[in-house]
Amino acid sequence: MIKVFYGEKGMGKSKMMVDMANEHADMRKGDVVFIDDSNDLMYQLKHEIRFTDVSVYPVNGAEKFFAFICGIISQNYDIESIFIDGLTYIVKEDIMSLEGFFKELKVQAEKYGINFVLSINGKAENTPGFLNEYL
Repeated sequence: MIKVFYGEKGMGKSKMMVDMANEHADMRKGDVVFIDDSNDLMYQLKHEIRFTDVSVYPVNGAEKFFAFICGIISQNYDIESIFIDGLTYIVKEDIMSLEGFFKELKVQAEKYGINFVLSINGKAENTPGFLNEYL
């Protein structure tokens, strides 16, 4: 499953994701991972959640970030959920160029039974059509 929180900056997407990640940590059967491009949210998450500040790794672009995610999955087959806050900030690409990324992410979600929850900043009227199934 892929769930996307899409909207303008300041509407509470990160807060919703932190709350959801903490709920998943309470109800989990598997592990929860939270990926962000800074460590600002780290202390708002329960200690059972594996927090990763992706800014300390050489991940630039959707292709490298997808490989980074696959590396995380390959190291832990018990991952149940992966939260990604600020996707376009992490990959430094426009949302319109990420349709292929979402197709590949969907394959991984189905293959390994992982829930992906992402936040993306953008104006509602500019929401790409390929995101509709994930909103």
